[in-house]
Amino acid sequence: MADKVNKTAKKENSDNTKVQRVSRKTKAIRIGAALLLIAVVAGIFLPLYNPGSPIKSGKKVMTVNKHDISAQEYEYFLSNDIANYLYYYGASYFADAKNFADLRDYVADELTFYYAFLDWAEKEGHGLTQEQKDEVRVRIETMKLDFEDDQKFQEFLESKYVTEDLYYKTECMFECINRYYSFLTESETSPYASSAEALSVNPETFGIYGAKHILFLFDESEERTDEETKALAEEILSRLNAGEDFDTLMNEFSEDTGLENYPDGYTFQEGEMVDEFYQAAKSLEIGKYSSLVESGYGYHIIMRIEPDHKEVVDRIIFNLYETDMDTHVAEAEVSKSKGFDQMAYTDFRISKDYPIESSQESQNEDQES
Repeated sequence: MADKVNKTAKKENSDNTKVQRVSRKTKAIRIGAALLLIAVVAGIFLPLYNPGSPIKSGKKVMTVNKHDISAQEYEYFLSNDIANYLYYYGASYFADAKNFADLRDYVADELTFYYAFLDWAEKEGHGLTQEQKDEVRVRIETMKLDFEDDQKFQEFLESKYVTEDLYYKTECMFECINRYYSFLTESETSPYASSAEALSVNPETFGIYGAKHILFLFDESEERTDEETKALAEEILSRLNAGEDFDTLMNEFSEDTGLENYPDGYTFQEGEMVDEFYQAAKSLEIGKYSSLVESGYGYHIIMRIEPDHKEVVDRIIFNLYETDMDTHVAEAEVSKSKGFDQMAYTDFRISKDYPIESSQESQNEDQES
C-alpha cells in the first residue's frame, strides 16, 4: 500500500513539474510578446515600425500649443523658405541631408514663433474681429482681379504649394500678428511706453548710443591712395584740435553717404555699426571726439552725442517686447509627429519642380565653363 501511495505521489509530482514547465514556458512567451509590443510602440524595433514621413502620408507634422500643423501647411511654409535658398544655391544645396535638416528645424521654429505670437495676441484680446477677417478676404478677392480668370489664380496658388483656404488662414494669422506687433511697439499705443520712458534716462543700460562722424572713405577707384586718405583725415583732425567747429568740417568733408538722411548723427545699438565705430563711440564722453579710427570703410573722426530721445524710447519698447516674446515662444508647448526627422527634400512637391539632379548638372556645367 505504501509503495502504491509513493508511486502515486511521484506521478503527481511529475505531473506538477510538467504543469510548472508549461506555465513557465507560457509566461516566457507572454513576457517576450509584451516586450516586443513595447519595442514596436516605442519605435525601437525599427524594422517592424517605421512611421515614415508625415508629408508623404499627409498627416499632422507638429503641434504648437493647441494648433495642429498639417502636412499641407508645413509644406507651404517650408517651400517658401526653400525658394529663397534655390535663388542663391540651387536645389543641389539640399543634396546635403544636414542642410535640409537645418531648414526643416528652422521652419518648425518659425511656425512655433508665429503661433505663440498669435496665441499671445488672442489672449490679450487682440485677435482678429470678423470685420478684419472680411477685410483679408476682400484683399484676396481683389488680388484675383490681377489674374485672367479663376483658373489662373488657382495655378498661381499651386505654384506656391498652397490652397486658397490655407492662404486665407495664413493671411489672417499674419494680419493679426502685424496688428498686435504694431500695437506693442508703436510708442503711441504700446503698453511698454511708460516703462520705456522711465528707462530712457539711462540708454547705455540697453547699449544705445548716439554719435556723428567725419568719414574719409578708402577710394576704390584708386584716384586717391590709402595714404592720401589718411593724410586728409589727419589734416582735418588737426583743424578740429585747433578749435574749428565739428559740424562745419563734417558737412564740408565727410564722405558718409548717410549724412543727408542723418544730418544730426546716428542713434544705434551694438551690431548696427561696424565694431570699430561702435567701440570708439561708447568709450567717449558725450561732446568729445576721437582720434582717427580705421575701419573697413576708411578713417572716422567720431563725436559722441546724446542719442535721439524718441529713438531711445522706441528701441527700449522693442527690447521689452522682445523679452516678452521670447518668453511666450519658450513656454509654447511643441510636439513633433513621429517621422518628423525622416522628412526629406524629395518628399515635397517643390523638389519635383526643382530636382536636385538637374541643379547639380547645371552647377557642374558652370564649373566646367
